[in-house]
Amino acid sequence: MFVKDNKIDTCKHYFSSQLKDKFSSLAIQQMWKTLICKRFNWSGAEFILNQKTALSESDLLYVRDFVKRLQSNEPFQYIIGETSFYNLTISCNSSALIPRPETEELVNWIRNSTANPLSILDIGTGTGCIALALKSVYSNTYVEAWDISDDALLLARKNAINLNLTVDFKNVNVLNTINLARKFDVFVSNPPYVQYSEKGEMEHHVKDFEPHLALFVDDEDPLIFYKKIADLALLNLNPNGLLFFETHHKFHDELEREMKKRGFINIELRKDLQGLDRFLKAQIP
Repeated sequence: MFVKDNKIDTCKHYFSSQLKDKFSSLAIQQMWKTLICKRFNWSGAEFILNQKTALSESDLLYVRDFVKRLQSNEPFQYIIGETSFYNLTISCNSSALIPRPETEELVNWIRNSTANPLSILDIGTGTGCIALALKSVYSNTYVEAWDISDDALLLARKNAINLNLTVDFKNVNVLNTINLARKFDVFVSNPPYVQYSEKGEMEHHVKDFEPHLALFVDDEDPLIFYKKIADLALLNLNPNGLLFFETHHKFHDELEREMKKRGFINIELRKDLQGLDRFLKAQIP
């Protein structure tokens, strides 16, 4: 026994003491609540009312294993198996990047910029979070989403089923694609944009656990995906169609120049929650 008794409030003290050097007290509280509510299928109110509940030996081992995995830098979202994104519960595993809060801002920007698009294409969908969030907003819109990873697409399709949302997920390598079977009103993409040379600067919970295929791009041409998607958008967006990117703040100015060079109009840049240049919107003429 690694705690003096098996009450939830006592186990919380163990959880906190083991993780206090790695996480803030607020993060620990949030993780603990999420862990317990998930384990017992409790609401927030039940969590508050049941602090004297006794944990079984199996529950205690579950908590201890959870602590060990967090101490090894495994992301909380992978351990718990899900995260919240745009009021949707998105299943997570190591086949796709964990949906980030700032990406919700991108969804909001699309929502505020387009009243009723007939069709949307999400390139590099991962968990499917962007495509599914947009489908939840635009129930009558055709939403298509691409990824090159079969494992990521399997996860995205699982999320679509769980959420009862219809998205057309396809295995497509955007770098090898030119003409599409249909045109779209909106393109959106959060492609790989971290240079391999930056790997040493990254947090261990990202570089050691999240898929490198979705994270990294060669140093020689860090905008390769953006330029290809922009070229594809010129050929396959409807008149006045919109293209949205999540970007690396280091290349914001260079990307803006690339978009202007291709003839895009109404180019707009936005910052993320941390005040970093993160998003770009452009329109085809």
